[in-house]
Amino acid sequence: MSGWCANQYVSLIGWYQQNRELSEFTAFLVLASYVIGLLPMLVFGGSWADKAGRKPFTLLALAAAILGSGMLMLGAETHLWLYAGRVFTGIGMGLAMVAATSWIKELSLGPGGAVRAGVCTSLGFAVGPVISGVLVGATNSPELAYLSHILASLAWLVLVLFQPDAPRRAHMTRQDGATSAENMRIFRRVVLPMAPWVFGLATSGFAVVTALTGGGEGASLLFSTVTVALTMGMGALVQPLARRWDRPRSARLLVIGLGTAISAYLVMVPVALTGSTTLGLLASVLAGCANGILLLGGLGQVLALAGPAEVGKLTGRYYSVCYIGFLTPTMLSLWRYQADPVYFIVLLILLCSISLVCVLRNRRLLLNPQVHHPDTGGVHNTSVG
Repeated sequence: MSGWCANQYVSLIGWYQQNRELSEFTAFLVLASYVIGLLPMLVFGGSWADKAGRKPFTLLALAAAILGSGMLMLGAETHLWLYAGRVFTGIGMGLAMVAATSWIKELSLGPGGAVRAGVCTSLGFAVGPVISGVLVGATNSPELAYLSHILASLAWLVLVLFQPDAPRRAHMTRQDGATSAENMRIFRRVVLPMAPWVFGLATSGFAVVTALTGGGEGASLLFSTVTVALTMGMGALVQPLARRWDRPRSARLLVIGLGTAISAYLVMVPVALTGSTTLGLLASVLAGCANGILLLGGLGQVLALAGPAEVGKLTGRYYSVCYIGFLTPTMLSLWRYQADPVYFIVLLILLCSISLVCVLRNRRLLLNPQVHHPDTGGVHNTSVG
């Protein structure tokens, strides 16, 4: 529900430009204002959920998402409600990512927790804009789209209310539950360099592509809806397949994901030059694949490296860096005032290549991590020899 709320505005960006007279910069600034509410929840919410439990913060996430949709409904009165709605949407999404993701991991047996959490996240991101795009296309009323989310979220809130929380590890000592220094080193040197591209590719697939094809005037509602459905749909579909490519103690998924990301941006170069919608759709597919592979690879590393008492904390830190990439469309709109967008895409290719080099140089650290197993709460050294 929080993922639905987070992306329901995305497919309407062009509609707001054409029907509510938002400039490209304002429309993307509304999109990015979501980060204001999201980042504090990612930074602090994980630690709170580790201490107080997953269920209370999942309920708070749903409540914040409902408030966010309610404020977005008032956006016809003044654009300030759009900003406020997006901020509350960010609060809800931030809490959901650190609490619900950790909850799914703790209730999952074996290594499948990362796949389940990643697919749930991507599906929520994909469903929201499709529903909003279809409803607004049929009724020309975004308020109806936001109302549908409110009603669905209220039903989901009641369902979650009667679910048992994840079991607490009362017997665990602080030392057992902490993330080791070696694992934190891996997190900083291998995981964080690729993290901005997780949502950098998502927003590039559905927002940058539409901006490049629309020439700054906003793409059609149909094209916007299709690009976000392709991007986030591929992000969800690729994850079960990508899991088969993964190998223990390797950065294979991160390398494959960054390589796919570079290929997506390479396709966006001719999109920027020609405005081709066909190439734009191909770029969206590639960007979605990169998003799904990187989300799964990064989240899998985080859940393996985090100490049992710090799963939410490390997940929050990971996602807070991931969301740096959410600013990509806003940066493009500012760049367009000064230079040709094609040079912006070239810059993204260079920066993504630097991230790939960082991962390749530091992947040897994964040969000797201390992986925390959820069944015992203990720490096991997985080095060979």
